[in-house]
Amino acid sequence: MTESNIEYTRRNSRRVWRCIVWMLVMVIMMTVPVDVDGARKKRSTKAKTTATTKKKSTSTRKKSSSTTTKKRAAGRKATSSRRRTKSSSSVPTTGGSNWKLHATDVNPGSKSPATKPKKSSKRQVTVVRPDLEAIRVATLDPSNPMYFPKLMKKFNRNDTTMTAEEFRHLYLGYMFQEDYDPYRESPYASVTDSYRNKTSHTKEEIDTIRKYAELTLQDNPFDLRQMSFLVHVLKERRKDMSAKIWEYRLEHLLGAIKSTGTGENEENAWFVIYPAHEYDMVQLMGYHAVDADFIEPGYDYLVVEPEEETLKRLRDKVQKGFYFDVRQIHEQYELKHPEDADDEEAVEETTTVVEEEDPDDIPAEEEDPDDIPAEEEDPDDIPAEE
Repeated sequence: MTESNIEYTRRNSRRVWRCIVWMLVMVIMMTVPVDVDGARKKRSTKAKTTATTKKKSTSTRKKSSSTTTKKRAAGRKATSSRRRTKSSSSVPTTGGSNWKLHATDVNPGSKSPATKPKKSSKRQVTVVRPDLEAIRVATLDPSNPMYFPKLMKKFNRNDTTMTAEEFRHLYLGYMFQEDYDPYRESPYASVTDSYRNKTSHTKEEIDTIRKYAELTLQDNPFDLRQMSFLVHVLKERRKDMSAKIWEYRLEHLLGAIKSTGTGENEENAWFVIYPAHEYDMVQLMGYHAVDADFIEPGYDYLVVEPEEETLKRLRDKVQKGFYFDVRQIHEQYELKHPEDADDEEAVEETTTVVEEEDPDDIPAEEEDPDDIPAEEEDPDDIPAEE
C-alpha cells in the first residue's frame, strides 16, 4: 500500500471510532433516567444550609446587640437609682405628701417609653400661648383629629407617635369634657399618702401603692402626683417596662404644661387644669412654694424659694415666684357648679358693712325737764317776809 492510502485508512478509522463513541453516548443518555427531583432537592438543601448559616450569623449579632442593650439598661437603672435617692426630699406645701417631681426625671423630648436619650441631649420645649377656644372646638368635634376621645385612646394604648400638639390638646382639652372637675378628689388618692415618707417599700406595700395609684389614675388620668409615685415604686419593684410607660406619659404631660408659657409674668403664665399641678411645675423647675396669692382676674402667683442645686446653678437669676393662668379653671367650675356661685353671690348681698359714726356728728339729745334736778337756793338769797 502506498503511504497516502495508509493515511487515508487511519483518518477513516478515527472517524468511525468517533461515530461509535457518540452513538454509545446517545444510547446511554436515552436508557439511563435523569433524577431531576434529586437535583432539585440537592439545590434546596444547599439553599437551606446557606439560609441557616445566615440565620445563625444574624442570631449571633442579635444576641450581641441584646447584651449591649442590657448593659446600657443597667447603667440607666443605676443612674436613675442615684437620681431618685438624691432627689427624695419633703414638700410640706403639698398637704403632707413629700413625693415630688424633678427636672432630671422629665424629658419631654423622648420619643419612646423603651428608649432614653443620651446624656448630651438637651430637653427643649417650644413655648406657644394656647388658644383655648380653638382647643375647645377641636376636642369636642368628632371629625377633628384632635377629638378628645381619639387622643385619650392613643394615650391609653401608649401610642408613641403622639405629637407635642396632641399632648397639648389632650391635657388642655380635658377642661372642656363633661366629667372634668378641677377640685374633685379621688377616694383612692389618700390610701397612698401614708407610704410617701418611706424611702423603700416592701413587696406588699408596693402592690398596694400600685393598685390604688392605678385606681386613682382611672378616676383622674392627669393626677401627676400619683403618676410620679407610681413610676417610683415600679422602678423599685424592677417593673422597668411598666415604669417607662408611665414615665413616658408623665414626661409629655409636664411638657404640655411647660409649652404654654414661662411662668415669669401674667402674659406668660403657665396654663394648668388642676391647682395641684402648680406645685408640680414649681418642683420641676427646682423650687419649692412658700406662699400663694390670687391676682385678678384669674392668676395664681406662687412665691418660691430655690433648692440648693437651683441656687448654685442660677445664682442671681433665680425666680421669686411663678404665675399660673387659672381663669378657665374657675369658669369651668362655675359652669358645672352654678349653685356654689349663687351661694357666694347671696352671701355678698346679705353682708352689710357697719360704719362707725364720728362722735362730733351725733346730735345732742334733749333733756327731759322732769329729769333736771332742782337747784337748792342759798338761804341768804331768800328775801325776808314783811
